[in-house]
Amino acid sequence: MNELKNPFRTELTPDNCCFVMIDHQVGLSTFLTSIDPALLKNNILGHAKTAKAFDIPTILGTSWPQGPNGPTLPELIELFGEESVIDRPYVNFWNDETSKQAVKSTGRTKLVISGLATEVCVAFPAIAAVQEGYEVYAVIDASADWNPLVTEVTMKRLAMAGVVVTTWVAVLAELANNTQINGMHIANLLSEHMGQYSVAMSNYLGVAKNADMMKEQIGTPPLQAHL
Repeated sequence: MNELKNPFRTELTPDNCCFVMIDHQVGLSTFLTSIDPALLKNNILGHAKTAKAFDIPTILGTSWPQGPNGPTLPELIELFGEESVIDRPYVNFWNDETSKQAVKSTGRTKLVISGLATEVCVAFPAIAAVQEGYEVYAVIDASADWNPLVTEVTMKRLAMAGVVVTTWVAVLAELANNTQINGMHIANLLSEHMGQYSVAMSNYLGVAKNADMMKEQIGTPPLQAHL
């Protein structure tokens, strides 16, 4: 039996993609409340640190930083440096030649896009890039809108245009690929930015430590057959 293959989609790897993080600015992150602002910031930073962990080219876009949108989140500046931020006059990131050339200069064919707001700052360049032949991933939980309805409508629009709608943890897992090689990135990033995983990791480490201690004290208990 022939294996079915999708000619339009291949896996993300650290060598074939770049991250485009658009307008993650202080003002926007506080008044776009489709997702809790603290959770949104946590997701944005988890996503950004994924790029750093795998040494993936990352472009930061900003718009109207002198106005209510505010400056780029300081944590992102600390991660990537001020020089990674491109301020633009255009609403659509893809219409700004400097921004677009920054993407092209990476030589990557896959774009992992997140931004504030999803309906504009993600959707406009994502759809335009797909039309130019890029494979585009929209990271929904590292993005936000005025309300959940806007996000729902935008996700449908993106999917219909051929954009892969995804989350930051799914991107991390796809990039990691092999837990024997990249398990440390999964463990570190999820422990820091996913509370449930942090609890599970703490429990595992505690149990493992106690198990070694008990084994030294009593040895390995014999297996007993159930009658």
